[in-house]
Amino acid sequence: MTSRRSFFKQAGLGLAAAAGAPALLAVTARAQQAEAVTGNAQDTFHVAVAGYSFNKFKLDPSLEMLKKVDVHYLCIKDFHLPLKSTDEEIAAFHEKCKSFGVTGYGVGPIYMGSEQEVSDAFAYAKRVGVKVLVGVPFKMVEKKRTAAPELLKLINAKVQEYDIKYAIHNHGPDMPELFPNAESAIEMIKDLDKRVGLCLDIGHQFRDGKDPVKAILDFADRIHDMHIKNVTEATKKGHGIELPRGAIDFPAVVRALRKVKYSGMCSLEYEKDMADPLLGIAESIGYFRGVMDATR
Repeated sequence: MTSRRSFFKQAGLGLAAAAGAPALLAVTARAQQAEAVTGNAQDTFHVAVAGYSFNKFKLDPSLEMLKKVDVHYLCIKDFHLPLKSTDEEIAAFHEKCKSFGVTGYGVGPIYMGSEQEVSDAFAYAKRVGVKVLVGVPFKMVEKKRTAAPELLKLINAKVQEYDIKYAIHNHGPDMPELFPNAESAIEMIKDLDKRVGLCLDIGHQFRDGKDPVKAILDFADRIHDMHIKNVTEATKKGHGIELPRGAIDFPAVVRALRKVKYSGMCSLEYEKDMADPLLGIAESIGYFRGVMDATR
């Protein structure tokens, strides 16, 4: 059984890094040989980072940050690997990631406003070689991006053609027309192939007044990716903050993931201090691993 001491050892890595302790940010050679062991041995989900967290950075410094926090999975954004990348560019991208011990496990979010953009996104995901495509099908209504259920028929056909999971990203109360919560997406996709599902953003779910833990339990078979983040309150005013400092009950999140045997990624999407995110990412990753380690 894991002790409180081991919880604080895991969480303390991120906290000390956030305080600027260079010895803890410099991963030792031994630590680089294996992914940090946390949580239960039976855990089927992994810690990752969503590429949007690095939207101010090119690929190399992004991978350097992943290396410093000992994270080995990245959801690829198109500013690191454009949709029109050649096969040679895709191969070079993967080789670069491999040199840092990182695997690009999925792509997106990709916004798709037409059937052509849906087709292009699936072809891109296939060429990149991933099995998860985080997407947002939309149409423009009065100059606002609005959910486009008319694109879902094609998306349903594409998941069957490519055997790639399509994960709709919920956007919270800031975009009430564009999948504000998991429930709004589920209502549109409930009769489609189960490979059409969710990228559950628990922060936006919480800000929209919904319970992210309930969403995990209710929609487990539709959750193909997750964005983990914490926010200050369960209202539109809530804003992103380091994981240990927000209002979401992360031990309850971890227990729910274990209960439903979630087997995807828990990708930190860190949207605070985006010009200088490393310390916040380190604190958040350290805390989440500490919660995994301490929660039973």
